[in-house]
Amino acid sequence: MESFEPESKFVEVNGVRLCSLDWGGSGAPIVILHATGFLGRIYRPIAEQLRAIGHVYSFDQRGHGDSGKAPDGEYNWELTMRDLAGFIDAMGWKSVRAFGHSAGATAIGSLGAERPDLILRSVLVEPVIFESPTGPELGWQNPFFERTLKRKRSFPSVDAMVANFDRKPPYDTWRKDILHDYCEFGTRRAADGTRELKCAPEIEARIYETSHEFDGLARILASDIPMLVLFGANSYAFSVTLTDRVRRGIRHGRVLTIPDTGHFMPMEQPDFVARQALDFLGA
Repeated sequence: MESFEPESKFVEVNGVRLCSLDWGGSGAPIVILHATGFLGRIYRPIAEQLRAIGHVYSFDQRGHGDSGKAPDGEYNWELTMRDLAGFIDAMGWKSVRAFGHSAGATAIGSLGAERPDLILRSVLVEPVIFESPTGPELGWQNPFFERTLKRKRSFPSVDAMVANFDRKPPYDTWRKDILHDYCEFGTRRAADGTRELKCAPEIEARIYETSHEFDGLARILASDIPMLVLFGANSYAFSVTLTDRVRRGIRHGRVLTIPDTGHFMPMEQPDFVARQALDFLGA
């Protein structure tokens, strides 16, 4: 498939200037929402394939990618969902199809329960969900918070960043073109010529820190929106019990556990994920 350069524009949503990418395609809109710490640009392989069934858009969440920072400095899961709703409203849409990864998937599934007029059907890849605010699944939270604050923020070059991540988990399982896009588009050139992360570690850590405040599991299970939920068999973030809870409780849709994949399934097996999304969103 020929590579396509998306058109970038900014949309004012909830007091934040969000960067939107228009990936092209024809038909009803499809929205892609990225994981915490990432940006819409790195879902290129999926966006390009979804163009076969609709007009595809992504946007960078507040404080991520090329979007503006929150004016009050606040970042949490509720705001991620509100910004998604605000983006859809600002674009003048109703009943969009949506694809989300990680916390982006949680926001889409939750919005489907709260605003079913905005979400027609959705694909949720590894949504971040918890049994309760004190559930055992939150065991990852504090290590992630502390580790994120210690993240390396700058690199001599894009190539140096790729070389640094290429053999380190979780990036060592990513397809190489996606890793390169993350290193190129997830950083900006600093005054001294180095590359610095666009999403500051403090912003990413704040979102992890507030995860227990948002009951995405209950919202997703309350939704009547058709959903395809994909979990990675090797994911570090979820237990089999929780995956089964979603499988038993989902009202309208399917839950699949995908062998030989983890939490970063869209980066590990983008073509497989795209085929699943094409089949479900194109139905």
